[in-house]
Amino acid sequence: MKIKITSWNIEGRLSHSGAKRRGTPDKIFLAIKKLNADILVLLEAHSEATLDDITHAKQLAKLGYTIRSVPYQDDTYLRTDTYTDKLSLMLLSKLPIDKFEIIRLADIRNAFSAIIDIDKNSPKIRIIGLHLDDRQESTRLKQVADLSKIINQSQIPTMVLGDFNAMHGTDIWPATFLRSKPIAKITQSVSPIIASRAVEMASGSTLKLLESNTRLVDADSKHRPTTTPKFRGAEWLPSIRLIQIDHMYISPEIKISNFEISADGGSDHRAISTTINI
Repeated sequence: MKIKITSWNIEGRLSHSGAKRRGTPDKIFLAIKKLNADILVLLEAHSEATLDDITHAKQLAKLGYTIRSVPYQDDTYLRTDTYTDKLSLMLLSKLPIDKFEIIRLADIRNAFSAIIDIDKNSPKIRIIGLHLDDRQESTRLKQVADLSKIINQSQIPTMVLGDFNAMHGTDIWPATFLRSKPIAKITQSVSPIIASRAVEMASGSTLKLLESNTRLVDADSKHRPTTTPKFRGAEWLPSIRLIQIDHMYISPEIKISNFEISADGGSDHRAISTTINI
């Protein structure tokens, strides 16, 4: 049995934000429909208070998805510079969800853990969806320390999907690119804070800690970039993939047959997908 699993940071675009040319809720819904994943983890999915308030909730259900939504509930004392405290993660699953729970990492932000019941002849798998802190490597390390404990408490084959805001140490070239004079001028004029944070994300410490504390491995051994500079507020920038901060980490027992990075679907992140063989 083959199962397609996808992770995508949609930049809050299931919610109406005034965007007209790209990333509207309608366009995001059509992109989700085209992805046709059996299990889909959405980061920065929406800012509505309940699922009933989401414009496309009923349409997603008609596609066969069971929907679970988890508010980020960021530490508002630390997150005075962001709108993410209003956002939610989302799990869409065409397969039965045996158990679903909210997990909190480093008491900074929520993530979720879901046990998926494939069928009576297949082992269950655990899906953990997360969006790690984007500001500091030290915070991400605390989150990964908590995550590692949760992963190691169970023998269920596990996939951790989401936006890690962290690169592999071998991906230092993005930091060098961001420090170059022409790019520095652009990033300083657009968002110097984001540029400096991206450089710190390239240290590799967060992913090294996860790999040393668990048996999980990155599903994309090539470490291909997933994120573009065409983020909200800078949509005039080109939609070219520059850095890899979206990852799928999997247990060795889970065998994958491919790993795909989708085309621009309307967010500054590209959807990443893999097919697992059960």
